[in-house]
Amino acid sequence: MRSLILFLLALPVIAGAQINRSAKELASEKIGEYVVNKLFKNQQYKSVSYGDIKPYGDKKSPIAWSIVHKFEIKEANDNAGKTANAAASYTSLFYLDEKMKVLRVETSSSY
Repeated sequence: MRSLILFLLALPVIAGAQINRSAKELASEKIGEYVVNKLFKNQQYKSVSYGDIKPYGDKKSPIAWSIVHKFEIKEANDNAGKTANAAASYTSLFYLDEKMKVLRVETSSSY
């Protein structure tokens, strides 16, 4: 009986954690597509890490979520006929709407 009561009390917490995990996975897919297709075309993209997805404070804004993403872009440098790949690291704050579409991006190293 006790285990049933504990399970019923823990069920909303488990369900909420699963929803947040799914939202973060969807956001990471959308952000990856945005970086590859809009920001850095024809360059190699490597995801390093994603922060926690956080609700945006202003209810009047179309922005619903924000998430910090660290990634690397390999840029081809042509020096004296030799091609060398240099990786540039970026830390960006992505703002998303309710459907996880990227609305705005801010890049900085202080996030």
